[in-house]
Amino acid sequence: MWALDRPIDDIPEANVKGSCVHKTSFCKQTCYNVKLYRMFPNMRKKDIENERFWQSLPWTHVDWDNEALALLKGKIDRMRKKPKRIRLMTRGEAFSSIADVFRVKVLCEAFPDIVFWCPTRAWRQGQLRGVIRDHLFEVKNLNLNASLDPTTTHEEKQSLIAEGWSTMFYGDDGTEAQADRFLCPKTHKKLKKICTLCNRGCFRGTAQGVPSHVHLSQH
Repeated sequence: MWALDRPIDDIPEANVKGSCVHKTSFCKQTCYNVKLYRMFPNMRKKDIENERFWQSLPWTHVDWDNEALALLKGKIDRMRKKPKRIRLMTRGEAFSSIADVFRVKVLCEAFPDIVFWCPTRAWRQGQLRGVIRDHLFEVKNLNLNASLDPTTTHEEKQSLIAEGWSTMFYGDDGTEAQADRFLCPKTHKKLKKICTLCNRGCFRGTAQGVPSHVHLSQH
């Protein structure tokens, strides 16, 4: 699946801020991207480019005179097989600031024929959580998933469900953790390309007004 990414941690030499400001201790210990950074140190150069691009995207309205947005449209238009889905993000967090909430909204408005999928931990920050809920839950081509792990309390889970969030959980493959959750076929059955086809779990949620709750087998 096509994706946009952001840096996880700060890159001081480039004056670039990391986006994973809502991460948990479990997330920090188990994130597969941490391993990739060790294997491929040049990833940080791409991170710098990605973050400068992200910060250049408009966040007040769809502006085709905006260089970054026009660049993204041109790239998509040139693709022989245009993406039907885009993930925000495979690396990094989409919502590190309130402006990011509106950047995502503008992206969805700019590309109404593309479904955007956005796992996020920004629900852990009270103000951001409210802004996301108020401005993004009704966006028809956006599927939001509150990302959970074993550090998430029962009370936190219940509050998300009560507010109508879709959730995705990873970090415990026990029977109790899987109960009442859709088992992600990519991670449970190792079906690598299923995310481009699946219409359940992550892709049956906030955009359809029917919250879903997904279980990811541990990486």
